[in-house]
Amino acid sequence: MSNRTITKEVKSFQNEMSKVRTTATDWHSVEYTNSNNRLYSIFAELYTLYDTCVDVNAQANQRKRKWLKETCEAKGMKFSRKPTIQTLLINFAFFVEGVEYTKQQKRLSSYVRVFTTATATDDIDSSNIAEWIAENGGIENIRQQTTKSATTKQQRIEKGKQLLSDAEVVANVITQQTKENATKVDDVVLLVGVQNADGSVSVKHTIYSAEEGSKISGQTVINTALCNVFSKHNETTKKNAVKETAEAEAKESTNISDIVEKEKATISFENEMKEVA
Repeated sequence: MSNRTITKEVKSFQNEMSKVRTTATDWHSVEYTNSNNRLYSIFAELYTLYDTCVDVNAQANQRKRKWLKETCEAKGMKFSRKPTIQTLLINFAFFVEGVEYTKQQKRLSSYVRVFTTATATDDIDSSNIAEWIAENGGIENIRQQTTKSATTKQQRIEKGKQLLSDAEVVANVITQQTKENATKVDDVVLLVGVQNADGSVSVKHTIYSAEEGSKISGQTVINTALCNVFSKHNETTKKNAVKETAEAEAKESTNISDIVEKEKATISFENEMKEVA
C-alpha cells in the first residue's frame, strides 16, 4: 500500500471520528443533559416525600412504609428484613415493570446509595439535591465516593437529640407560649432570635413540633437542627483530635531535641576532660 493511500485512509478515519465526536458532543449537550436533569429532579421530588416520612413513630408513616414495602414486594422486588425508607422510595419510583429485578438491582442500588448520602448530608434538601448531584459528577461518581456505612438522617436526628440532652444548659427562657406547653417535658423546642451588638440574643419566635390549634408542623426544622447538633459535635471532636495530635507531636519533637542537646553537652564535656588530661 502506497504512502498516499495510507494517508488518505488515515485522513478519512480522522474525519469520521470527528463526525462521531460532534454527534456525541451534541448528544451530551442536549439529550444526555436533559435526561440527567430530569432524573435529578425526580430525586428532588422523592426528597420532599422523604421529609414527610422521617418520624418513624408516627402511625401515618408506619402505614406509608408498610404500603411501600408490600407494593414493591408484590412486583418482585426483594429487600432485607427491614429496608430503609430511602430504599423503599427509590425502588418504588425507579423499578421498571417487565424487566427482571436482578437486572435492575445494580442501578437501583446506586440510586439508593446516592439518595441515602444526600439525606445524611447537611445543607442538602429537596431544593438543592439536583444541583448537588450534578456538581458532584452525577450518580455513578457519587456512588463510588460513598460507602454503605453512611449515617442516615434518622440516626443523625436520634444522636443529635441524645447529644442535646447531655449538653450543659447555657440559658433558660420562659414565655407565655412555653408556659402553655409546659406538659411537653423533654420535647425539643427551637428558639429563633436575633443577635445583638452587646452579645445577647433577642428571642422572637418559638417552634414546637406540633401545637394545639395549629396545622403548621415544626418537626422538619427541628430535625434539621438536631442534625446540626450532631454535625457540630463531630466537627468539634475532629478539631480537638487534630489539636491533641499536633500537641503530642510537638511535645515529642521537644523531647527529642532535649535528648539531642543533652547528648551534645555530654560529648562536649567528655572532650573537654580529655583535653585537660
